[in-house]
Parts: sequence; structure tokens; C-alpha cells
Amino acid sequence: MKSMIFGAAGILVSAGALPVFAADMAVAEPPIETPIVETAGIYDWGGFYVGVNGGYGWTNADSGGPAPAIDQDLGGFALGAFAGYNFFNNGWVYGVEADVKHDFNNERFSSGGTRYEAETNWGGSVRARLGYAFDRTLIYGTGGWAFTRAELRDRDAGVTEKDTAHGWTVGAGVEQAFTDTVAGRVEYRYTDYGNSDIFDAAGRRGDLDSHSIMLGVSMKF
Repeated sequence: MKSMIFGAAGILVSAGALPVFAADMAVAEPPIETPIVETAGIYDWGGFYVGVNGGYGWTNADSGGPAPAIDQDLGGFALGAFAGYNFFNNGWVYGVEADVKHDFNNERFSSGGTRYEAETNWGGSVRARLGYAFDRTLIYGTGGWAFTRAELRDRDAGVTEKDTAHGWTVGAGVEQAFTDTVAGRVEYRYTDYGNSDIFDAAGRRGDLDSHSIMLGVSMKF
């Protein structure tokens, strides 16, 4: 009888311990991971770039006396190339750029009964650039030193004067990054080359200045 009582007690004790043991054996569920939300990055304008451009320029050759004065527009297309380096910091873009171009603006005209021929051919500039970028769109200003190779010929007397005129240039533009490496731009510039010796061919003193609008495409490295 005692053995039966002890056996029944053992069964009851074992039965009472089962829930506790089962609770200890329960597998803890893994923590719920917070989903990662990816946001689009801001385009980096920093780095070295090279490009080509083309457009139209309005160069003016203007002299003083003796009368009659020369006041001639040497308008024509232009093709060129440029290269530069940008730094990018919190939306601000600043750097330096150099360009070279060829003008196609040979013009023949008359002044005071004398026939002339004038043109500017090779030119270029070295400029600073400063702008602000709205992600892939950059609005900037630019300015620096500029030069052009000019020529004036008195077709009647056969006298020709050539000169490399130096001056300053200032302008503004908008640039758009189409891909991570390719960008397009439109840029306006005014350039004042100052006095030029080409007017010696007409026995006068004068100066050159120009307005230009250029479209370009560049690749960033």
C-alpha cells in the first residue's frame, strides 16, 4: 500500500513540473527588424571634367577718329573645348576652368570709302567659377582673364595688322548632370579685350569686345 501511495505522489509531482519544464523549453521569437528606408543621394559635382562647346559670338570692332570711325559687328559661330576642376561643399560648387575656341566671323566691310576685312580667330580664357547646386542642377557665375587673336586688313592698301588682345570676361550659366559622369550646359559671357593694335591698319585706335552664348557637354572623372 505504501508503495502505491508513493508511486501516486511521484506521478502528481511529475505532472506538476511538466508545465514549468515546457515553459523553460519554449523557443524565444526573434526580434522584429526595423526596415531600412533608402534615400536618394545628392549628386557630387566635385572632380575633374573636360568638354566641348559651340555657339555664337557677337564681337564688335570700334575705333575713334580720325573720321570716319570703324564700328563693325563681327558676328559668327564658334567651336571650342574646355576643362576644369570643381570642389563641392554643402551645395556650393567652386573651382577653376580654362577654355579655347575658334571664331568663324570673317567680315568684309567699307568705312569712308576704304575696304577692310576683319576677324577674330583663336581665343580663350582662364576663369574662376562659383555656383550653387540643386542636386543635379547647377547655377553659376564665372569670371577671369581672356584673350583673342584678331586681324584687320586694308584691302585697298594691302596693309594687315594682327594682334593678340588681352582683357577680362564675366558671365553666368546653368549646368545639368544627365548621368553621374555626363553634364550639359548653357553659358552667356561678356568679354572686353580692351585696346587692340589691329586698328593701326586703318590709322586709328580702337578696342574689341564681345557677347557670346555657348552650349556645351562635358564628362566628369
